[in-house]
Amino acid sequence: MPSINGIDFNNISSLNGVSWNSVSNIGGVPVSHTPPASCTLVSYGFESADGDPNNACLARPMDYDYDATNNLLYVAGGCGSVFADRGFYSDGRTIFFWDGFLSFFPMGSCGR
Repeated sequence: MPSINGIDFNNISSLNGVSWNSVSNIGGVPVSHTPPASCTLVSYGFESADGDPNNACLARPMDYDYDATNNLLYVAGGCGSVFADRGFYSDGRTIFFWDGFLSFFPMGSCGR
């Protein structure tokens, strides 16, 4: 996500009176606008990125907020602000990998 002095560009409403969605570049650097987060509560088993992905299939499910528009995974109650830990997640059928800040994608099926 683009940032200005450590502040997520998407959390800025205006720059010098110009609406954020009218800004296309800053100092010649193009910026893109991420749509606002809109999350759905989901339950996944978790395994750390250093572990066996299949363990996520058997782990006790916990709640998370999933933003399908931006394909981002957050801790429950943290939609739009607090990302979930990097690692493997599973709904018991599919194993997903979340890199911790940008990419949540399916890796395969649970084999057990």
